Amino acid sequence: MSTVPLRGGSIDARTIRLDPRHRAWLPPVVVGLTATVIAVAFDWVPSVWYDEAATVVSATRPWPALAREVQHVDVVHATFYGLMHLWFLVAGYAPFTLRLPSAVAVGAAAALLVVLGRMLADLRTGVVAGALFALLPRVTWMGTEGRSFALGTLLAVAATILFLAAHRRSVTGLRSWPWWVGYVAVSLLGGAVFLYLVLVTVGHGVTAAVPLARRNARTRGAQRAQRCWLLAAAVTVVALVPLARASATQSAQIDWIQHISRHTVEEVVVTQWFTLNPAFTVFGWLLAVAGIAVGLTSARGRSLLAVALPWAAVPTVGLIAASLVTNPLYSPRYVSFGAPAVALCMALPVAALPDRFFARVTAGVLLLAVALTAPTWVQQRTVTAKDDSAWNQVARLVRSERAHEPAGQVDAVVYGPVDRHPLATSRIIAETYPRAFRGLRDPLLVRPASASAGLWETQRPIADIGRTADGARVVWLLTGTAHDERSTVSAALAPEGYRVDGTWVRASTEVVRYVRAVR
Repeated sequence: MSTVPLRGGSIDARTIRLDPRHRAWLPPVVVGLTATVIAVAFDWVPSVWYDEAATVVSATRPWPALAREVQHVDVVHATFYGLMHLWFLVAGYAPFTLRLPSAVAVGAAAALLVVLGRMLADLRTGVVAGALFALLPRVTWMGTEGRSFALGTLLAVAATILFLAAHRRSVTGLRSWPWWVGYVAVSLLGGAVFLYLVLVTVGHGVTAAVPLARRNARTRGAQRAQRCWLLAAAVTVVALVPLARASATQSAQIDWIQHISRHTVEEVVVTQWFTLNPAFTVFGWLLAVAGIAVGLTSARGRSLLAVALPWAAVPTVGLIAASLVTNPLYSPRYVSFGAPAVALCMALPVAALPDRFFARVTAGVLLLAVALTAPTWVQQRTVTAKDDSAWNQVARLVRSERAHEPAGQVDAVVYGPVDRHPLATSRIIAETYPRAFRGLRDPLLVRPASASAGLWETQRPIADIGRTADGARVVWLLTGTAHDERSTVSAALAPEGYRVDGTWVRASTEVVRYVRAVR
């Protein structure tokens, strides 16, 4: 039987094969489906917010317009926008379809994590890791986010599985090049979807170097595997250099990231994987630290840690270090793809229990995890969970009020600022909830987002509404509460005979209806 040495232990090189005597497909499927349900449940309740609006505005524009956009902004998300464009061609756009791929990706990542846990240790390690992964507050968040975080996490797990399979085959002298080719392909796709995923590849290099740290483990096979990883990593990095260079020219997009300081400690410890859930943070770190301690006592545990620790630590340390010498690059959500590695560490002390205790303790641990994550899960599925946006309520209000208007009446609309996002206007509410605004005339619009060279549209100054309303019976104003444009719009419309007929506030958005006096 061929074995692979890792930090003083060995792993059966054939454990990557599923055992047909045990329904090996069933645990990953059950865990994956459960994780998908946890992620997708009530994900339609929160309002779409600014970042998700960027996905919608980009992925719903024609291919030439998308190509023009990424030459000026968001090139780092070009691949993700392209994939979402294809998805919207099939499923159409709605807030639910925007987030569904993320929920499915979370489920697929949980399923593959079961497979990975079995490769590294045993089936029950994989099952516990997959279940805990699905309950991590960071994971329940990414499953409701119409961005690339969940897909990136899925690709990180898939790349790690392919890396292990390729590495083990190289060590044992089996044919490994198809696995390395698959590894490069998935790593390239991961880096294209989210550039920081290249740091997972670097973490794999640390894993590959572990056997070489001990003199008696520096076998010809281990050295051959290290060379194969170096070649695969070189191909991946070189292929991603053009994307990295293009992204560097657009670095002003992330000038909102804070510099490294004392708050970074809290971000790493609490926010990064536990999303400001203090109780789950204590629970998670206790399990993870216990997992490290337990893992160091066995060959399988050391092998698992040799994979999980670099996966979790290298991206975090790398981004923080880079932020100290360049522009700030580290944000807790940018390393969400390390969550599976944390779940593997958390699973180790539970899976290591004797058989007579395992079932009861596992049930207790998972029930405790459910109880601790529940408050965050619920909060993440409230209307204003995302950036205090309530755009769905604004759209519902406008649609309800317009339903009482005479048939055929064409209103005008003024889109004011969006709080905390000075580059956009509240037109993104209409972009993300278009049905409520269908038929409204937009007199200030100069160039829609789909025809612009950037992410958002261009419009005339809001003060121009007085001479562009063209006698519309009703003019609607949508404006942020922190940047209230009511006085400007009221002053512009008053000479034309308009008066305020109604005012509503929905979270950080104010809606005002002006009605023109009948002459």
